[in-house]
Amino acid sequence: MPGSKEMNKKKLPEVPSQKSIIYPIEDLYVDDPRKNAKAYDVTCVKTLSNDSENKESEKQHCFLSKYAVVYSFSDRTDIQLMSIGLFCALLQAGIPPFVWLVMGNFISLSITREERRLFNTSDTGGESNLDEEFAASATPAFLVMLLLSVKSPYLSESFQRLAWEVSGIRQVFRVRRTYVRKMLHMDVSWLESRQSGQMATMLHEHADTIYSGVSDNIPMVIFISSYLVVNIGELTGLKICYSSTVYANCLFERLSMESNKLTESRLRSSTVYDSLTQILLTELTFTAALCYGIWRVADQSPGKLAALAINMLYMCVTSISIGFHINGASTARENAEQLKKILDESPKIERDYGFAGDNPKQCLPAPKYRRQSMKFMGKGAIHFRDIHFSYPSRPDVEVLKGVSFHVDSGEKVAIVGSSGSGKSTLTALLLRFYDPDSGTIFLDGDNLKTLCPDELRGMCSLVSQEPVLFDGTISDNIRYGRLDATQQEINNAARKVGAWQFISSLPDGMQTRVGDRGLQLSGGQKQRVAIARAVIRKPTVMLFDEATSALDNIHEEEVQHAIDLASEGLTTITIAHRLSTVRGCDRIIVLDEGRIVEEGPPDELLGKEGGRFQKNGNPNRRAWNRSSLGNYNKKLGKSYSVLSQDREKLALPVMSKKRSQRLDYKYSTVGRMDIEVDVMPTYDVEENHLPGKSTNFNAVWKLIAEYRDGYSLLAGAVPTTILRAFFYLLICFEVASVLEISMVPPENRPQQIFIVAAVYTALIIIKTMFEALGRLFIALYGRGFCSYMRSTMFRKIMRNGCAYFDEERNSPGRILHRIITDSSTLNKIMEAKLDILIPAIICPVFSFAAAIYINWKMTLLCSFQFPAYFLIRIVQIKEGTKRQREMVEEENKAANLATIALSNMSTIKAYNLQEHFYSIFAQTLESLARAMKRQSVISAFIFACQYSFTYILIAITLYFGKLMMLNNEITVFDYMRVVLLTQIGANFFSQLVASVSDLSKARIAAENVVSVLKESNHDIDNLSEEGQRPKLEGSITLQNVSFRYPSRPIIPILNKLNLKIDAGQSVALVGPSGSGKSSIMALIQRMYNATDGEVYVDKYNVRSINPAYLRRMVAAVGQEPTLFSFTIKENIAYGMMESEVTMEKVIEAAKIASIHDFIQSLPQGYDTEIGEFGAQLSGGQKQRIAIARAIVRRPVVLLLDEATAALDSTSEKAVQLAFEKAGKTCTCIQIAHRLSSIRNVDKIYVIVNGAIAEEGNHEALIAKRGIYYEMTQSS
Repeated sequence: MPGSKEMNKKKLPEVPSQKSIIYPIEDLYVDDPRKNAKAYDVTCVKTLSNDSENKESEKQHCFLSKYAVVYSFSDRTDIQLMSIGLFCALLQAGIPPFVWLVMGNFISLSITREERRLFNTSDTGGESNLDEEFAASATPAFLVMLLLSVKSPYLSESFQRLAWEVSGIRQVFRVRRTYVRKMLHMDVSWLESRQSGQMATMLHEHADTIYSGVSDNIPMVIFISSYLVVNIGELTGLKICYSSTVYANCLFERLSMESNKLTESRLRSSTVYDSLTQILLTELTFTAALCYGIWRVADQSPGKLAALAINMLYMCVTSISIGFHINGASTARENAEQLKKILDESPKIERDYGFAGDNPKQCLPAPKYRRQSMKFMGKGAIHFRDIHFSYPSRPDVEVLKGVSFHVDSGEKVAIVGSSGSGKSTLTALLLRFYDPDSGTIFLDGDNLKTLCPDELRGMCSLVSQEPVLFDGTISDNIRYGRLDATQQEINNAARKVGAWQFISSLPDGMQTRVGDRGLQLSGGQKQRVAIARAVIRKPTVMLFDEATSALDNIHEEEVQHAIDLASEGLTTITIAHRLSTVRGCDRIIVLDEGRIVEEGPPDELLGKEGGRFQKNGNPNRRAWNRSSLGNYNKKLGKSYSVLSQDREKLALPVMSKKRSQRLDYKYSTVGRMDIEVDVMPTYDVEENHLPGKSTNFNAVWKLIAEYRDGYSLLAGAVPTTILRAFFYLLICFEVASVLEISMVPPENRPQQIFIVAAVYTALIIIKTMFEALGRLFIALYGRGFCSYMRSTMFRKIMRNGCAYFDEERNSPGRILHRIITDSSTLNKIMEAKLDILIPAIICPVFSFAAAIYINWKMTLLCSFQFPAYFLIRIVQIKEGTKRQREMVEEENKAANLATIALSNMSTIKAYNLQEHFYSIFAQTLESLARAMKRQSVISAFIFACQYSFTYILIAITLYFGKLMMLNNEITVFDYMRVVLLTQIGANFFSQLVASVSDLSKARIAAENVVSVLKESNHDIDNLSEEGQRPKLEGSITLQNVSFRYPSRPIIPILNKLNLKIDAGQSVALVGPSGSGKSSIMALIQRMYNATDGEVYVDKYNVRSINPAYLRRMVAAVGQEPTLFSFTIKENIAYGMMESEVTMEKVIEAAKIASIHDFIQSLPQGYDTEIGEFGAQLSGGQKQRIAIARAIVRRPVVLLLDEATAALDSTSEKAVQLAFEKAGKTCTCIQIAHRLSSIRNVDKIYVIVNGAIAEEGNHEALIAKRGIYYEMTQSS
């Protein structure tokens, strides 16, 4: 785009290119921005960093001490919000002392009145005056407390929660955006060293823990600590509490530093230990301080003693959750450090876009690269000079060994050679996925290292051997080649590559969804869509890495000539094994073991006796001689198009109408197919699968009941938690007895203080011990429960057939999100809330009963807070569940998009789609962030109402307590006991309802889990123990089989197909791409069930055979082999049962597959890690490992779906001999486009549009001169 180029030209400084010996380059230079000096031959200009800004940023975070890393993702607005939250937390912590002092003055007057009433019973006038004085002094206390309760707590609580929540939401989504953006712009070598699943898991889990730390855990630690410190400090005037708190904190910090030195496995257990240690230190510290405070204030007014007694109780209850919050804060810090470490890494090749702010458009790339010289831009001349290269994952294995060659602008060059010789590596270097270890690559005279990778890739189009399509429509996938393409341009691109015919035959046409990685399309259809994506790009350089290997001969011929015309005038590099693919090239380069062994025009290399190319090309010599472009054009008519006005514009030759109709329609039954589709039940997918639709917690209890291994831990947790609840009540009575110290004579007061302090300390220690044991049991239970849920969900998902994974809602990203996030949510809530539930149930009941026993009137008055709390929380649960449902689908979309992006990074980079995927991800997060912010406003309002209502009720009880005392219906000591008992009961009841509120998240997560566990298996249970396990010989019969994919029920794939294969017979299935060949193999393996008709193996219906047993008897090698991120040995051994695995069998299979020598050449041999999807291997190497995996199984039925398509001629011959040898002991079914590989099979079936058009052996079909004969003529 010219506009963008001019903009970048102004913003980015020009840097000189390295000189090429071929092209004269003008000397360019720029001022070095650091040294203000001339810098010549600058390859990269490092991103400037403003040191002063960094220091200022560090100072902004220093007040958060060791947890500063958690807030390292904040901006100025977040810091302002957190400052407001911190100020409100401190204000809220400072409110209780004033409230309790006001109440203490009231209690002091009450005790004075009580003393005078007891010791001056005869003085009626004095008692009357005392009552008047008491009533007059109590009224201002009531008004002051009411005023404080209404304004300060409500405002401080609401602003505190809202500020922290909004800041947390902003930061966590900035973390997610920055993380995804960083991954999209990291080098391919860095990404290949990590698994996409691990990166996706880190994104979800780490971001969630950081959010909890920022918005909940750290603010609660600050609030509770401030509450404890401010209350004791204000009421006692002591400094001992401050110093003891600092000491406890330093000790805990020391324990944390020591725990960080432990291994990861021990670190998990030490986290529980650290939190329990912190609880014990905190309890003992404040116990000592409070006991000392009793001694200090006992000689003063009884009011301060009463205020201190109330604080003793409230601090005991408030400190309950500090351990979990400290544990959560520590976990958030650890995860933030891991994320920060990744985000601080800089790519060596890609442009570093740095930190992603709230507005993606404001994120401009750093000036790391200069723009290339416009003088040479756009011509496409390429020069490789003395290239040496080893993959970073295997630095000891040199892939390219001094490769040098030159490609002129507009020249078509083919690179051929054996599998693993380094052909695909050249394209990766040209696209700058990697940089060579030594040597230089030039494009139009410019060193690639001086060119911006995005602009370099914008000049190239790549069609790889294994095309990657994204889960979207066909139109979207083609548009990814050029995002500003119109629909008409997309349609034209599809016509150019011969894809329009099959696309237009689909019910939804261009709007047909292709599924994850294009699984809804056949291999040939995927490849044509990928080629259309490359053609629409209008590049300068075209790169084809086995682009037509998945096409049949007919469509290959059509597509290849469409490619020839589409790439006319462009520099084209083709990597191929078939001679028919490279016949139109100007020059051929032959690679062998990383070196160029031959180079020259095609005819010259073919005529070179004993040459490598001539030797490998001999079997296809006939195809070469017959395939000149001139002769081909004579056989073809003019182009076809559905729009007459497009004919002259396209001017692309395709097969003649007569020949095309004969191949695609004459021998098919498409004209006679019954297109009637069974009426599918209509339902709203979102409604049926929306989590949290039920309103009970049966799902949670069911999951707890199913985890039987945790019963012993629950048996330990429940009694200890119950005992802890009773100790809270005992502590409550003991705190109330503190007031009686003021009635004790001065000479006996020290002894009474010692008794009270000793009993209180003993109760605290015992309570803490039970609390520690209970939380330990619950922590162990929560982690075991999480592991159990994940393994159970994974096993259940693995039970489903392929139809389950074809559905859009069951994409890998969504499945991963369910397994990781839902189980993690349950784990967090289990650990945080399970130990609160039992005390929250027991304490309100027994405290209410004890208070009723003391004074029922005051108890009923104080109990109004119970229904008030209940109603407040019910509103929160209702609104919270509603918002949670809205957020679930958005979270699934974001998780799926992130997983797709992380799994297909090479394709995304090749087409410069990083910013496109990032913008979609950011938009998805924006809607989720808005929903969460709305939820935080409601939550802050509800919590503020509850917090303020507590103090309002205390003020009301004070007023009515005054009236009851004046009427002599209650003593001040009974009043305090009732108030304290009901308050602690109400506090625990509030926590119970709050836990139920938080359990709404657990309910939704549990229902997600249960929905997965209860979901039907689509008539196929992969792990079922049922079904027959007969001894199979390998005969296969398909009787009147019709088939439609469940995800595309309108499209008929097979139509009343009949097929009979005898045991031990070798059979080939041939035909155009998309005719149903691969579907037949899927039905034989029972990946799907036939829509109509029956499939038999021997005399057994495949539905009656155990699925796992059936597939153990069958080995399949697909045209796109799937390997796992393990060692080579493990990937081959997966073909056998675990009990049968031996190293000798693995090596034998590798030798048969012609991969043993290559494996032995690797430094780690069979223990070499191959990377995700086998990314560390070439296409041919992956294919041969997949073949070895199939051979080692020694199957009854061997299925080969284009198994040798990615192999060179020499390897193909060796593997074909291995297949023929293996086929002597089993039934072998091949799908092949190279007809030369199936000449010796017993029978050939020609499949066209889901029906058998021809059958017979090679000679019989040639004699028939039908479809097969014409296919051989085009091969």
